[in-house]
Amino acid sequence: MKKYIFMAVAGMLALSSCSNDDNEQTTQNAPRQMTFTAGFGDGAQTRASLNGSTKEVSFETGDDISILSANNTNTRFATTEDGASVTFTGTATADSKFYAVYPYTDGLTLDTSTGIISGVEIPSSQYYAAILTCGWDPRAPIAYATTTGTSLQFHNACALLKITNDRGDAEVIEVSCHEALTGTFSLNTESGALSGSDGTAPYAAVMQVPADQTIYIAIAPGEKNGFEVQWMGTDYSHASKWKHLPVTFEAGKIYNLGNTSTWDEH
Repeated sequence: MKKYIFMAVAGMLALSSCSNDDNEQTTQNAPRQMTFTAGFGDGAQTRASLNGSTKEVSFETGDDISILSANNTNTRFATTEDGASVTFTGTATADSKFYAVYPYTDGLTLDTSTGIISGVEIPSSQYYAAILTCGWDPRAPIAYATTTGTSLQFHNACALLKITNDRGDAEVIEVSCHEALTGTFSLNTESGALSGSDGTAPYAAVMQVPADQTIYIAIAPGEKNGFEVQWMGTDYSHASKWKHLPVTFEAGKIYNLGNTSTWDEH
C-alpha cells in the first residue's frame, strides 16, 4: 500500500514539474515590452531628417519601424525621441534574431530561411506636403537592419535624387526610365538588393512643387536606361533632362540632378 501511495505522489510531483516547465516556457514566449536602440550605419547620405548644411541624419519623434522575426509578424515600434541615435519601443516576443524596416509598412512578411522581406514599398507619388518637413516624403526611402540583440544599424535601400526647382511653380516633377523605380519590392536583408516586377513602376513623381524649393525623390537603385527627369509648369510648359546612356544609382547616395532652370525647354 505504501508503495502505491509513493508512486502516486511521485507521479503528482512529475506532473507538477512538467506544468511548471510549461508555464516557464509560456512566460518566456509571451509578448512583452521591448526596446531597440537605432542609428544609421551608412554615414552622412542616408534617410530620416537631413540637415542641408551638414548632411547630419537623425530620427524624429513619431517615427516608427516594422519589427519582424520567426516569432513575430510585422510589429510596429515607435520612438518619442529626436536624434541620430534613438530608442524604439513596442511589444514583441523574444527571439534569436530580429529584422527591421524603416518606416513601418503594413503587410510586410519575412522568409526566415532567406532573410527576404516582401512588401516593402517606395511610393510612385511622393507628396510635396510631406516633403516640407525633411526634404522628401518620409514614406518613401526604405531602410533596413538586422540584429541578434537590441541594437539596430539601419542601411539605406534607396537612392535619392536631388532637384532644385528654380524655373517656377511646377504642377509635377517626374523621373522615368525603362526599369522599375518605385512600387512594391522584396528586400534582401543580406545584400540590401530590391527585386520585383509585379507592382513596380518605371517612374516617380512629386506633385505641386513651388518655385525655389529643393526636393529629394527616392528611387530603387541599380542601372537605369533611358533615364529622364521632366518638369511641367502650372501653365503646362515643359522642360526635361535626359541621360541617354545607362546610369547607375547606388543605395544610400544622393544624386544632384541640378536646377530645373537649366533643363531643356520643349
